[in-house]
Amino acid sequence: MKKTTTLKLYSRLLGFIKPYWQTIIPMLLALVVAAGMEPLMPALLKPLVDDTLIAKDPQSITQIPLLLLLVFVVKGFAEYASKVLSEWIAHKAIVDIRYAMFKKLNRLPLGTYQKYSSGKLTSKITYDVLQVGNTLSEAWIIVIRDTLIIMGLLGYLFYTSWQLTLMILLIGPVIGFIIDRASRMMRGSSTEMQNSMGHMTQALEEGILAHKDIKIYGAEAYEENKFHSVADALRKHTMAVIKVSAANVPLVQVLAAAALAAVLYVISLMSAQNLFTPGELIAFIAAMAMIFEPIRRLTNINETIQKGMAAAESIFEILDLPDEKDTGTKTLAGISHNIRFDNVNFRYHPRSKYIIHNLSLDFPINKTTALVGESGSGKTTIANLLARFFRVSDGAIFINEQNINDYSLSSLRAHIAFVSQDVVLFNDTIRANIAYGLSDIDEKDIIDAAKASHSWDFIRSLPEGLDTIIGDKGSNLSGGQKQRIAIARAFLKNAPILIMDEATSALDNQSESMVQQAIDKLRENRTVIIIAHRLSTIESADQIIVLDQGQLVEKGTHEFLLSQEGSYANLYQKGSLDELTK
Repeated sequence: MKKTTTLKLYSRLLGFIKPYWQTIIPMLLALVVAAGMEPLMPALLKPLVDDTLIAKDPQSITQIPLLLLLVFVVKGFAEYASKVLSEWIAHKAIVDIRYAMFKKLNRLPLGTYQKYSSGKLTSKITYDVLQVGNTLSEAWIIVIRDTLIIMGLLGYLFYTSWQLTLMILLIGPVIGFIIDRASRMMRGSSTEMQNSMGHMTQALEEGILAHKDIKIYGAEAYEENKFHSVADALRKHTMAVIKVSAANVPLVQVLAAAALAAVLYVISLMSAQNLFTPGELIAFIAAMAMIFEPIRRLTNINETIQKGMAAAESIFEILDLPDEKDTGTKTLAGISHNIRFDNVNFRYHPRSKYIIHNLSLDFPINKTTALVGESGSGKTTIANLLARFFRVSDGAIFINEQNINDYSLSSLRAHIAFVSQDVVLFNDTIRANIAYGLSDIDEKDIIDAAKASHSWDFIRSLPEGLDTIIGDKGSNLSGGQKQRIAIARAFLKNAPILIMDEATSALDNQSESMVQQAIDKLRENRTVIIIAHRLSTIESADQIIVLDQGQLVEKGTHEFLLSQEGSYANLYQKGSLDELTK
C-alpha cells in the first residue's frame, strides 16, 4: 500500500467520529476549560508572593488560596469530563471500524481470501483497530489539550516578558526536527509490528487448529520454534519503536532544560536589577517549568500516533479493497431449464494457466450429476463458478437460458444450497445453525428439516434440544451429526440447486449410512451436483462427468461408462475409483 501522510490518515480516521459531533462539542469545551486553568495557576502565584507573602494584604490572604482551590476543582471536573467523553467517542469509533471491516470481509470476492491468511485478517480487526483506538482516544485529546495549554502558558510568558519567551522559542525548530525524524522511524517500525503481529496470529491459529496433527507427527518442537521465531520478530520491531521513543523524549527534555538554564541565568540578572518583582519572577519560572510537561506529553504521544497511523494504513488497505462484483440486475425465479456450461474457460490470473478448458456440458434439471477427476481437475472450480464465487474468463454459464452474470448475486445464491465435507457450523444453538441465514422461521419447519435429515432423534435426546450450544465448529457433535445438521440447513433453505462436495467422504460406515439416507431424500426434485468418490453416491447419479485437467473426458451413467471400457471402467474394475477423485 502506498504510504499516506499522517494528516490524510488522521483526517480519514476522524471521519469515524464525525457522527458523534453532539458528544464531541462538550468534550472540546471541557478540554478548553481544562487547558484554560493551567496559565491561571502561575498567574495566581504573582499576587500570592507580592500581595500575600510580602505586602501582607488581608484580602489577598483569603482570596488567593480560594481562587487556587477553585482553579483545581474546575480543572479536575473538566479533565474528568473530557476523558470520559473522549473514551466514549473512541470506543464507538472502534465498534464502527470493526463493523466496517467485518462488513467489508463479507463483501470481498473469494480470490481476496486466497491472498490474506485468516490470521492476518484477524490481527487487523483485533490488534490494528485497538492501536487506532488509542490514537482516537488518548492521542488527539493530548494533542488538543496540551497544545492549548502550551499556547496559554506561552501567552502568559509573552505577557510577562516577551524577550525571555523568544529565547525559549529558539529551540522550537530543533525540537520539531527531532520529533519529525522520530515519527518517520517509528512509523516504519510500527508497520513492521503490524505485519509481525499478523504472522504471530497466523502461527497461533494454525497451532490451535492443527493440534492433533502436531501431536501425531511429533512436530511440537518445529511449531514451537516457528512460533518463537515470529514472536521474537515482533519483539525486535517493538524494541525498535521503544528505542526511538525512549531517545526522543529525553533528547527533547535536555534541549528544553538548556533553554531553561539560559533563561534562568538572564532572569537572575534582571531580578538583580529590580526589573522583576519577586512574584513575577516566581510566576515566570513556574509557567516556564509547567510548559515542559505538556511538551513532554506531546513528544511521548508521538509513538502512539505513529502506531495508530501504521495500523490505519493496514485497516484502510482492507477497507479500500474492491467489493465482489455484482453487475446483475435480474431476479432468478425458480429453475425451469438445464444448467448449461457453454465453452467455459477459467484461470485465476491473466498470466496463470487455465483450470477449466473449453468446457461445455449440461446439468439436467431435477437430476443428479456426479463430478469425478483427479485433484486439480476442476471439480470444485465448476461449483465455484456456478455460485459466481469466481467469474468465468471466457464463455458463459446459463440458468433458464440466461447468463448467470445477468442475475444479482443474492438472487442467484438464494437458489443454491451447499453441503460440504468440511461442515461449517457456528458456536451457537442447533436451532440457529439449521435456520442459518433465515429469519422468522417456525419451529415446526426447523423440526421437519431435522427429521428429514435424520438428525431429530439425536437432537431431542440432548438436554436442551434445539437450544443446545454445539461448541466451536460443532466440537460437541460427532462427524455424522455435524453433516446431518448441515443437511438439515439445506432442507430448510429448500433451494432448487444442491451442491455436495464430498459430503460423506470422512464418515464411518454407520454415519455414512444415515447421512446417505438424508442425502437421497434431499436430492429429490432438485438439480444436484455431487463431487464425491464414494462409489455408492456415484453409482446412483443420473449422469457422471469425468474430468481431466479441466476438460471433459467422459460423460454418461455408471452403466454406460462401464460399457465404454474407458478410464472410468478401468479404474472401477481395479477398485481404484478413489484414486481418480482424491
